[in-house]
Amino acid sequence: MIGLYVHTPYCTVRCSYCDFYLVPVRGHDPGRFAAAAAAEIETVAAVESLTARSGAVADTLHFGGGTPSILPAPMLEAIVGAARAGFRIGPGAEIALEANPEDVRPESIAAWQAAGFNRLSLGVQALDDLLLTRLRRPHSAAQALGSVRAAKRAGVPSVAADLILGLPGQDRDAAIDGIRRIVDAGADHVSIYLLEIHPRTRLGRAVALGRVGLPSQDEGADLYERAAAGLAACGLDHYEISNFARPGHRSRHNMKYWTDGDYLGFGPAAHSYRGGRRWSNAPDLRDYLQGGGRRGRRIEEPDRPDLRGLEALFAGLRLVEGIDLESLRRRHGRWIPADDDPRIASLVDQGLLGRAGPRLRLTDRGRLLSNEVFERLIPEEGMAENAAAAAGPPGQFT
Repeated sequence: MIGLYVHTPYCTVRCSYCDFYLVPVRGHDPGRFAAAAAAEIETVAAVESLTARSGAVADTLHFGGGTPSILPAPMLEAIVGAARAGFRIGPGAEIALEANPEDVRPESIAAWQAAGFNRLSLGVQALDDLLLTRLRRPHSAAQALGSVRAAKRAGVPSVAADLILGLPGQDRDAAIDGIRRIVDAGADHVSIYLLEIHPRTRLGRAVALGRVGLPSQDEGADLYERAAAGLAACGLDHYEISNFARPGHRSRHNMKYWTDGDYLGFGPAAHSYRGGRRWSNAPDLRDYLQGGGRRGRRIEEPDRPDLRGLEALFAGLRLVEGIDLESLRRRHGRWIPADDDPRIASLVDQGLLGRAGPRLRLTDRGRLLSNEVFERLIPEEGMAENAAAAAGPPGQFT
């Protein structure tokens, strides 16, 4: 089974922290994009069905962006229909839609459900109206909480919410209280991300110019630990560094990324990983539309078994269950350290990695220092270049 991802490149406004590929929806015809995405899915599915692989069968379909909830429901339904026709998506598949709270209304939820969506992932980010304004988010805290409640009332099987920690001016007690309120509203899954500063963003430029101050690393770590403890107390399992879920509500699509699974991406800037190969569509909506989704420019990543192995190692360690090191080594060869590797022994001795039978996992302290752990697992041989890329997820991680 493979995962399918559709990158919707439209937003009403770019948030101050965002460096994803997107364009303003104003002045664009999203219908052209929907038709191109459906055509790309049809084309790729035809190729998949002719290969000697397991066949064109998928068990997850995730709409990310950008803001997929901007698209009218008939357009979303057309893309879902193309995916169902091309990849034989079964009735038990996870079909997820990322949505902004301001787009969530009873009639829109009903239309999304009719189109086949059974999971909503809501971009809440904060429950503080002043912070939301600074982030250029177009919704209020009340709208965010209302969107979770409305989705639960409508019977959406799984409702997720994203939150950012470590924002400039964020009150730590208020942030923790916001997480509790999201859970109390009915969220089945909560993602908490420590703020990342990207230099080309509005926020990144403000930080570089000294106009905005950020919490210290220790303050960020303390806030993360408090948030994790609070979510655990609410009954959500901490199953990945940034993700918490009630039983049965893990993101099945994102599990593809963390368990070295295959996935295909559609739309401009979408990434794919299949049979050990990684490629992406060019981040260029105009090119994508001119080719009707069938002839867009593709960026093939170099064949680097070393990077593929390290990506699988680091992604797997993000999960609370960790990884079966020997199983991963059989798949990716010598680029995966052996069980008796001195680097692993050192990290275990320092309490950053732990063993559970054949599996290796990050400890609680190791989660806080995961980047350091990953850097120390990078072999010197052949990894002078692009080593940092292995530790970071593709842009479509959610």
